Amino acid sequence: MKKMIAVMLIFFAGISIGLGEEANVKVTDQLGREVVLPHEADRVVSLWPEATRVVFALGAEDKIVGIDSSSKTCPILKTAFPEINETPDVGSSTSGTLSNEAIAKLNPDIIFMSTDNPDLADRIQKSLGVPVVCVRFNPPPSRKYSFDLFSIIGKCVGKEARGEEVKSYLEQNMSEVISVTSKLPDSEKPKVYVTFAYDLLKTIGYFDVVDLAGGKNIELSGGKKDAWVTVSLEDVNKWNPDVIILHGFGNFAPQDVLNDSNWQQITAVKNKQVYKLTLGWTGFDPAGFVVNVMLMAKVFHPDKFDSSVENEANQIFEEVYGVEGLYSRLKGRYGLSDV
Repeated sequence: MKKMIAVMLIFFAGISIGLGEEANVKVTDQLGREVVLPHEADRVVSLWPEATRVVFALGAEDKIVGIDSSSKTCPILKTAFPEINETPDVGSSTSGTLSNEAIAKLNPDIIFMSTDNPDLADRIQKSLGVPVVCVRFNPPPSRKYSFDLFSIIGKCVGKEARGEEVKSYLEQNMSEVISVTSKLPDSEKPKVYVTFAYDLLKTIGYFDVVDLAGGKNIELSGGKKDAWVTVSLEDVNKWNPDVIILHGFGNFAPQDVLNDSNWQQITAVKNKQVYKLTLGWTGFDPAGFVVNVMLMAKVFHPDKFDSSVENEANQIFEEVYGVEGLYSRLKGRYGLSDV
């Protein structure tokens, strides 16, 4: 009898251990950090807008209990999900307003952060005792775009199948454009100047959307790849871009450039190739990234992309966020260009 009881105890202990192991959720984030959650997350704090967008795209927005300040101001999220205005704001790690106390009060099961500050991620995880997962749309070291954050976040919040579905969908749409633009010779690629949202004389050293869409980024002196660099009008005249792309959520409309006497000698202005398109806001919106590549490809190579990009953009945003006509609403609200 004692032997039988001992065997049964071992048996049930084995079951308990097995269940415990199955309950654990193990992920490797985009910094290569191995993170273990005791169970799939039901209470999420996101400190990085890219992660916030993915959680909404996965249909897990009801699990978000707190977000960073930039997530709350994202034009795409605010348009698609106005209820985000009611989500608690825990500050921002980039502006120095992040509050560990505010995060702790929300009792999260997981915290999502950018890959840009691994030391801060480790400190928060240690001080709060909450798993921290670092993700980014263009993670180090390659900084090449990646939809892997859908897989990682999906696994953490119990939406793994949905994460793989959206990831595959966006990759497929990207591949359809790249299959055309990757075959273009340099001689067919226009020179492109991309402006900052609030300053026409700030530009980016390298914008992979331009490259993927079949354009050529202007070359900054010294080959700088800095995020945003202040330049002069003389610099712009020297580069003489074929196309000028204005930030979609910025202060300027194409007519501001087309009607400015200081810009009249530039080829893009002469040919009226000035467009308001870029859909960026603190990191990338994965759906917006794909849509931007499609829009720019149509601008750069209208003979090779003759479908209605607006219809396709609406379809992509609806597939990702479940909201009809989202691109058209953004276009009307922010004065985006017809393409």
